[in-house]
Amino acid sequence: MQPVTRVAILCVFCAFMAVFWLLPDWLALTESDLILRAATVQLGGPLIAALACWFAGQRSSGTDRKAWRHFAIGSLLYFVGNFGYVMFGLQGYTPTFPSLPELAFFLMAGFFTAGMLQYSQIRSRIGPIHIYNFALIYAAVALSSLFTLNHDITGSVIGPFGTAVAFFYPALWFSVAAFGAISLALYVHGRKGFGFGLMVLAVLAEALADYRYALGLMEGRYEFSGVTQLLWVISSALIIWSAAEHIVAMRRPADNRPHLTRRSDRIIAQAALPAIAVGAILVTAAISGVLGNGLYAAIGCVIAIAFALIAGFREHWIIETQRRLRYDVEASREKLAASQRRLMGVLESTNDSVLVVDKNWGVVYFNQHAAELIGQGDRLKNGVTLWDLFPEALATDAGAHYRRVVEAGQPAEFEIFVGDLQAWLGVKAYPTDEGLSIFFRDITEQRAARDEIEHLAHHDPLTGLANRTLFQRKLREAADSSADAAILLIDLDHFKEVNDTLGHAVGDALLVGTARRLRDILGTAVTIGRLGGDEFAAILVGGDGRSETTMLALKLIDSVSAPHMIGDQSVRVGASIGIALSSGRSTGPNELLRDADIALYAAKTEARGAVRFFEPSMQVELLHKQALRTDLAGALDRGEFALAFQPQLDLRSGRVSGFEALLRWHHPHRGLVSPDEFIPVAEESGQIVAIGNWALRQACLEALKWPADISVAVNLSPRQFATDDLAEMVHQAIAETGFDAARLELEITETVMMRDSTTNLLILRRLRSLGIRIALDDFGTGFSSLGYLQSFPFSKIKIDRTFISGLPGSEESQAIVRSVMGLGKSLGKRVTAEGVETQAQLDWVRNGCDEAQGYFISRPVPASHIPALIEQLNAPENSRLAG
Repeated sequence: MQPVTRVAILCVFCAFMAVFWLLPDWLALTESDLILRAATVQLGGPLIAALACWFAGQRSSGTDRKAWRHFAIGSLLYFVGNFGYVMFGLQGYTPTFPSLPELAFFLMAGFFTAGMLQYSQIRSRIGPIHIYNFALIYAAVALSSLFTLNHDITGSVIGPFGTAVAFFYPALWFSVAAFGAISLALYVHGRKGFGFGLMVLAVLAEALADYRYALGLMEGRYEFSGVTQLLWVISSALIIWSAAEHIVAMRRPADNRPHLTRRSDRIIAQAALPAIAVGAILVTAAISGVLGNGLYAAIGCVIAIAFALIAGFREHWIIETQRRLRYDVEASREKLAASQRRLMGVLESTNDSVLVVDKNWGVVYFNQHAAELIGQGDRLKNGVTLWDLFPEALATDAGAHYRRVVEAGQPAEFEIFVGDLQAWLGVKAYPTDEGLSIFFRDITEQRAARDEIEHLAHHDPLTGLANRTLFQRKLREAADSSADAAILLIDLDHFKEVNDTLGHAVGDALLVGTARRLRDILGTAVTIGRLGGDEFAAILVGGDGRSETTMLALKLIDSVSAPHMIGDQSVRVGASIGIALSSGRSTGPNELLRDADIALYAAKTEARGAVRFFEPSMQVELLHKQALRTDLAGALDRGEFALAFQPQLDLRSGRVSGFEALLRWHHPHRGLVSPDEFIPVAEESGQIVAIGNWALRQACLEALKWPADISVAVNLSPRQFATDDLAEMVHQAIAETGFDAARLELEITETVMMRDSTTNLLILRRLRSLGIRIALDDFGTGFSSLGYLQSFPFSKIKIDRTFISGLPGSEESQAIVRSVMGLGKSLGKRVTAEGVETQAQLDWVRNGCDEAQGYFISRPVPASHIPALIEQLNAPENSRLAG
């Protein structure tokens, strides 16, 4: 406890004792009130003291726990003895002294004696010297008490046996108090000293109270209130305070010293103990005047003989102990020497280098491995210090590690790089009484291997960029920092086509070249990762804003899109970039990466080579597409799809030559969903394969109802070409429906030619061999390669509506359409103009196109309307369509 706290407790203690002493006079208590007060304090005080001591024992360990448990049992016995007397009083019975409760009081003294002995021990065992010391003290105190009380003993009114019992009360308790005082004098109890001193004072108060109690018994008087009872209350209160002090002391951090240490003058005090005891006996005998009394002389002789025997045994034990100690010291020295020899052998045979350093950091031992690693000669001469061998360690973490080991007394393990040796050392340092033992070895190769493993675990083995694990860790660090960050997701356009057509080796080389170009532009300070396949990512921390990030993204696209020379061939791909910014948003790393991915999806959907920043509306749109994808999963089984048919007009005859089957989705809740909305979703999910198969069969079944000279055109999705059985599926559809293959036209886009062109060419030739016609849809919007037109078995070219919409006013549109018409004519392929919406457009394309299709001719109609529509369009009076 703090000194201020102790002073406060002392003030409260004194105030309580003053109130207890003065209360009877203030309240004019009667004899029954005094008896009640005495019973209350004589029961409550010891019981509370017992509980406090027990709790102190629970918070302790070792000999302290045993000591406080002895004090707790002693206080409980005090309560039991007082309870016996209270019960006698309640029954109106006055026992003859000594009565049975007195046994509890004597046992209490025995337990307090054992507690004092335990409190004075570092070890749990009580040695003979302590027993001899207590015996000497008790003999001296008993004899001194006998001399002091000789007149009271002679005039006692309670008989010889009662007088003897009453006499031994103060003699026993004064002995316990003296033993405790001697323990305080011989040992330094550290943080527990004050609490132990309070316990000694409590025992002394009990001894004084018992002294007055014994005198009162011998004189035939006893008082319920007075100094005797006050001393008992003081004794219980001091025990409680002592227990509280011990509990608080146990809560404080312990120092590294033993809790009980011997004073430097302990040997002198131990040797002087018999002389002090004899001196106390002679002084009390002289003062009391019993030196000439024959009875006391006889008693004194008996006790003197016992005293001499105890002192003799005590000295014999001390001499024998010293002899054994000298023998043990010699044996220990020999064992130590042998142990040191074995240790030297172990240290020389170990694979570790070993240095032993004293408290001044001087090297006092080194083994052969250390000499070989550090270098012999001047480096390991006498008087060299650890800092002389490793001067750079003095100002680095290594020096701090060494000092921490010495100061804290705890071993440490660490790694350091030694510039003089150009090596990494693995170090284990252990504290010793003399200084420090250091074990170290060269771990340069192991560290290089570990660094390599660490690098491989966090980097892409092909490009050397950060892998997904490292990238996400860097992304978390960027998100946790206060700086703004931009996440760029970079996806290569047409990489799959390169990988499929030119091979994986070329694809890998292309990825390596792309990674190099990203590093050249972004620099080493920017975290760049390959997240998988042809997808790269970069983290820009502390960017300058949206416009600067856009410029950087466009620069990356230009660099990546430039031709790559791989071997002897030039390979070219594009790139699309999605960007998510952390500024102004409380967004976590996973959300940032997700938003960048959504922006990349929007960029690839919009156009190849685009840059898109994440916008919240993109997420809404993506959720909408996910909902469509979910609804599409069962739409075919629920019969929600239908076909509409748009007529194709033969411009020479002015009659209907065929119909294009167009897919429609009648959603039960959304209504009619636009094909532009759901077909891309079906393409991505692969559901378009089943839907396309259904559309082909349904179109063939409907076309069977038309005139034999009218064909039907069905669109094939690029995703259908990725299946292994497209040609077989088409053949099976016309066979099962009984439809004439010559009336079937399959429309494909230029994407089919770009993806796995060799395989797709074989599929188209197989279809053409069945008599099916192949039309190239939306010509002019893609690559429009003449080589594809020459090699693929197309029978028709359909000019995209974007070019027709510019007619007849746009000269550029006229030039493009005229070129396509001339190309078709030269290649012997029919040409169809899509998207004709005006008479002027129809009149213009009539001069070079074979067919026309568009709203001006007719909007798409249900199958049930086709017979009437054919009759209407083929009627002679329909002059606006005729040539």
